[in-house]
Amino acid sequence: MKFERNILITGGAGFIGSHVVRLFVNKYPNYHIVNLDKLTYAGNLENLRDIEDTPNYTFVKADICDFDKMQELMAQYRIDGIIHLAAESHVDRSIKDPFTFARTNVMGTLSLLQAAKLYWETLPERYEGKRFYHISTDEVYGALRLTHPEGIEPPFTTTASSLEHHLA
Repeated sequence: MKFERNILITGGAGFIGSHVVRLFVNKYPNYHIVNLDKLTYAGNLENLRDIEDTPNYTFVKADICDFDKMQELMAQYRIDGIIHLAAESHVDRSIKDPFTFARTNVMGTLSLLQAAKLYWETLPERYEGKRFYHISTDEVYGALRLTHPEGIEPPFTTTASSLEHHLA
């Protein structure tokens, strides 16, 4: 089956990720949703049993830090959109094992960005119509002030509905 778009969602077996995966699989049957998850302590495929046999859904168990695998997946599934949710985000775990936290959140994100860049640059249209959304927690981005000092708008204003709009 030829799909209109091929969307990679990382961390899609986690609590939030599974809801995003389910939303896209059900709302966009003409999109192929590739759910990439390492299935660590936070990932659970039971969250997605209701869609596991849906024709527009594929699960891949892999680590976002595996650059070669990310390159392979980009080409194999002809990915043109990424919703990157995978992250170590539990503060207590970051204190106990900061290297795993930094490796996943920094190097894993870099691995995805570079794999997307290299793949998309091989296409005739290059970056046209391609999207990469990185969605994470304050443990990754840091806290944002809730006020608007001196009339400056907040730096991050993307909402779930605008995310869907850009991928549609």
